[in-house]
Amino acid sequence: MEVHHHPHVERKRFKEYFLEFTMIFLAVTLGFFAENIRETLSEKQNAKEYAKLLVNDLSSDIGELNRTDHVLKRIIESGDSLSVLIRSGDIKKIPGGKLYYYEYWSGWQWRVTPRDATLKQLESSGAMRYLGNAALIKKILDYEETLKIIALLEDNISAEKAENWSLVQKVFDGFYFRKAQMIKAAARDSSMEESQEDAARLDTFVNTNYPLITYERNTWMELSNRALTSSGEYRTLLEAVIQAKQKAEEAMDALKFKYRF
Repeated sequence: MEVHHHPHVERKRFKEYFLEFTMIFLAVTLGFFAENIRETLSEKQNAKEYAKLLVNDLSSDIGELNRTDHVLKRIIESGDSLSVLIRSGDIKKIPGGKLYYYEYWSGWQWRVTPRDATLKQLESSGAMRYLGNAALIKKILDYEETLKIIALLEDNISAEKAENWSLVQKVFDGFYFRKAQMIKAAARDSSMEESQEDAARLDTFVNTNYPLITYERNTWMELSNRALTSSGEYRTLLEAVIQAKQKAEEAMDALKFKYRF
């Protein structure tokens, strides 16, 4: 009778199994940590790049808000001056150029144009978390909130200006607004330099008795009331602009401090 012998299989000891398990566990754990470190470094690099873009955008916005501050003050002063002038007496005795000049400024509709592409990208992609610092993120979001308030105020003013323009066309001849626009000293672009010759041209314009379409008192009183309303609305807008500039500067300073720009 033939006897079959089973091959002898050497059984691993518990220590060997434990050693294999430990090595596999360590390999997986180290891989996990390595991936986390890679992602952390990538997020930090992305955060710095986004921060640099935000600083550039905020710097541009501060310049825009400074210009807005200048323009709104001119609009407010002109609206107040126009209203006072209308109420001061007989319209026919007031130089038409002065009325045209004040309406030219008072009737202007101004809108702030912020650079918010980076901020929108951060929000839409969920990358705002890259910045990490909750206090820093709050400063950025506080600034964004002031921009939303400004946009709402501008929309309200826009509706009022549309109605005002219909009245202006019944009172003023647009030809003389164009004439004022050609004078640099009257220009709405605050970056333009004003020469003595330009100032003299503006003085001549303001003191020339250009014709008006109507001198009807009630129409002019309505125009006076609208000028006062415009000044009041732009004062509210100016307050929001000043606050936005402060928030933008705070956010920019915080970004520069955190990322050592």
